[in-house]
Amino acid sequence: MPDDQTHARRVQEVFARQAAAFEDHRHNHALTHDSQWLFQSLRVEPQDLLLDVAAGTGHAARALAGRVRVAVAVDLTEQMLQAGKQAAEQQGLSNVLFQRGDALRLPFLDESFDVVISRFASHHIERPDVQIAEMARVLRPGGRLGLADVVADEDPAVARTQDRLERMRDPSHTRTLPISEIVAEMQSLGLEAVTVESRAVQHAADPWLKRAGAPTEIADSVRGELRAEIAGGAPTGLRPVQREGELWLAQVWACVTAVKPGA
Repeated sequence: MPDDQTHARRVQEVFARQAAAFEDHRHNHALTHDSQWLFQSLRVEPQDLLLDVAAGTGHAARALAGRVRVAVAVDLTEQMLQAGKQAAEQQGLSNVLFQRGDALRLPFLDESFDVVISRFASHHIERPDVQIAEMARVLRPGGRLGLADVVADEDPAVARTQDRLERMRDPSHTRTLPISEIVAEMQSLGLEAVTVESRAVQHAADPWLKRAGAPTEIADSVRGELRAEIAGGAPTGLRPVQREGELWLAQVWACVTAVKPGA
């Protein structure tokens, strides 16, 4: 694995190129539409201060902004923040703030926020355990934490193949966590009332590969492994199927929520 700084630069390079597409529902239907159910069960109040960690363009922060006092979106990539700020202005949202910062070293004091969330970010982070610990650190007692992401198969061998294919598609990918590991990490930090909601979300393979800018030879190799599984080969963790001549796959998305004790 590369060191944190090397990987951070790689993430910024990848997402700087993707910033415009993040706000285009034609190219990013998964983030702009399919993920609307995430955080619906997370309790938020009108007086809450909310933090969206590794927020990208702040989709989640903007979606929840109307239900809280202030939402802060923090991300490493300047282009993503700029795209999110422009989108917030177009939506007429005046209570969303955008700040550059590292999910592994959040630029906030302890116990600063009532709600801390992160969506589709942990699998791009070298130390997701540190990310979750930082999220818990800046959360006030009685505050609510929500982590939503693609999750790995609970079989380690299948998960390794899943991660290898994900990294081929997108070099900023690190490791997809299984639900059991996310839950254990939250419990190790003393968080309580941990709940999990998960769904399998299907994608057509070609747009999924194109969205990450996978080179032709890499995309062909990934498709080959998916088709091999359909033909009876080893499981990839991506649940491929052939539908009316088109290759599809499925990812499992999970939303894990918890409460920080002490209020």
